[in-house]
Amino acid sequence: MKIIAFFLACFFCSVLTAERMNVLLFIVDDLRPELACYGADYIVSPNIDQLARKGTLFERAYVQQPVCTASRASFLTGLRPDTTGTDYPYSIYTVENLLEGDRPSFLRYFMNEGYYVRGVGKIHHGYREDFTERSFSTGYGTKYLDPSFKKLSKKDRPPYEFADVDDDFYDDGKNTLEAIETLRRMANQEKPFFLAVGYWKPHLPWCAPKKYWDLYKERVIPLSLNPAHPKNSPAYSTDWCNLQKYKLPASPNELLVGDQSVARTMKHAYAACVSYVDAQMGKILDELELLGLRDNTMVMLISDHGWHLGEQDHWGKSTNFENSIRAPMIISAPRMKPNQRTSALVEYVDIYPTLCELAGLKVPSYLEGNSVIPLLQEPSRQWKTAVFSQYPRGWPQAKFEGFSIRTERYNYIQWRELDGSFKGHELYDHSNDPVESINVVDSNEYREVVESLKSQLFAGWKAALPSGIENHSDNPAAPDFLPWGKEATFGPYAK
Repeated sequence: MKIIAFFLACFFCSVLTAERMNVLLFIVDDLRPELACYGADYIVSPNIDQLARKGTLFERAYVQQPVCTASRASFLTGLRPDTTGTDYPYSIYTVENLLEGDRPSFLRYFMNEGYYVRGVGKIHHGYREDFTERSFSTGYGTKYLDPSFKKLSKKDRPPYEFADVDDDFYDDGKNTLEAIETLRRMANQEKPFFLAVGYWKPHLPWCAPKKYWDLYKERVIPLSLNPAHPKNSPAYSTDWCNLQKYKLPASPNELLVGDQSVARTMKHAYAACVSYVDAQMGKILDELELLGLRDNTMVMLISDHGWHLGEQDHWGKSTNFENSIRAPMIISAPRMKPNQRTSALVEYVDIYPTLCELAGLKVPSYLEGNSVIPLLQEPSRQWKTAVFSQYPRGWPQAKFEGFSIRTERYNYIQWRELDGSFKGHELYDHSNDPVESINVVDSNEYREVVESLKSQLFAGWKAALPSGIENHSDNPAAPDFLPWGKEATFGPYAK
């Protein structure tokens, strides 16, 4: 331990005594870790793959709640869902007491610490936060070539499009051009900068220029290994599927997308959007090089959660299964070893303190995550024994909630009523069933495992921290959820 501490001290010294690093953060909507650098050879993602070769890839990073609003409220503030109080949409408490109070987003925190900060594209969900420059975003990533589609309900629109158009026809291309112009202005500032670029795709609808569709041969796109709902799993373990909002062919069986050719087309459309976004990131990274900024800029890639592509008969997010809660995370920073991978369990709530520590800023004591810099220095070191996610059922008001504890081997999910009483549970053994196809929680051979995981779940996230790592946050639980913003005025919330 003394040797490790010595090397870490040397590393911190080199960071803190150098000129403050710039930050370029990519936040991609609905991006699961199905990328070439994560082992999905059929995906064309050369720029993300190159970023991984220049940095550290986190093989097992987990979000705290797999839906846009709750996840973004969590990782942007460094607080867990029970502290932010946000489900869907943002809560009044999140906005008024956290983001606009004494628990700012890391973007505002960096601005307060002297950084030149701007957000381009989708950063928050349904909430606009302006910084040194006014934030910028075009549309909501829902554009089709045929303008008449805007007059149709989602149920009458196709879930994908591959129009023969330029990259900047769609919103992500437009936002990329704006990000490049912003980067050029930032290069002329005396302050260090923080540029956050949020991409809409591969969020539905899966609309991307035809050239990205043409990168793929549909017949070789692999299908899900577990298209059926997991055996012995309660019906509520999956949620209403996002793909159901769009016009789909009828399924020949009980599955949502039961026809293999239709399933391949859906995965094809998703993959095309991934390649489209990868190309947009490539343009910004190229500009970073041209401006001579790469050697003093840390670059980070995250999503807001994972996504099911037919696994467990689900095409969407909003579950406590691995496909929803696991998401990509890559960090590339100056003076750090390139081409590293770590299988350590990390959480998205760790992003805020990591960014602060890399930049040499004081880490706020109330944050409910911990910096992963020790893993950048020693990727194979012992780390967290478990990570924690959660997802409620019922909208607009939750009726009960599932809490997941993911360990090295298991994913244990416990469902509780709102009063905390037990409703049901699930256990998936990733050593024997990595695709989570059977719930073994009632099997006699797992009885002791279940009791142990129950204890770990109730002990909470602080008890799972690595040896020698502490967290002294002591935040109150959020009050009952009250929706904030425009999304609180329509649908179930409309009066």
